[in-house]
Amino acid sequence: MVKLFIVTVILVLLIALKMPRKRTRHELLATIQFALLMNFVTDLYLDLKYKLYWYFDKEQIEWLYLAVALGEIAVLVIIFNYFPLKSNAIKKFIYILGWTCILVLLELYAVYIRVLHYGEWNIIYSAVVYFISMYILYFVLDYTADRRETQ
Repeated sequence: MVKLFIVTVILVLLIALKMPRKRTRHELLATIQFALLMNFVTDLYLDLKYKLYWYFDKEQIEWLYLAVALGEIAVLVIIFNYFPLKSNAIKKFIYILGWTCILVLLELYAVYIRVLHYGEWNIIYSAVVYFISMYILYFVLDYTADRRETQ
C-alpha cells in the first residue's frame, strides 16, 4: 500500500511540475509557504497536544512523511495555479468546494492505506478545516497576486 502512495505522490508531483503556469513563482511560493506553516502548526497542535490524528508510526519519525509533505506541496501548486482569482464569488466558492471534496477523498485514501491514522478525529472535521483553509489561502494568494498586467 505504501508503494502505491509513493507512486501517487510521484505522479502528482510530475503533474505539478509539467503543467502550464498561470501564477508567478512568487504567488505560488508565498501561498504554499503559508499553507505549509499553517499545516505544520495545526498538525503539531492537533497531533501532539490532543492526539486527534497522526501520520505513520507514532513511535518514530519516518522518512515517508517527506512523501506526505511533497504530495501536499504538489496538490497545492495545482490548486492555486488554477485558482480563478478574477472570477465571481460563486465560481470561487464552487472551486473551493470542489477541491475540498477532492482533498477529503485524498485524506480517506491516506487513512485507507494507513498513512494517516485517526484518534478522535473525524472526516467531517477535515472537510470543514479544508474549506476554511482554502479560503484563507485564497486571501493569501489574492494579496500576493501580481497586479502588473492591470496597471
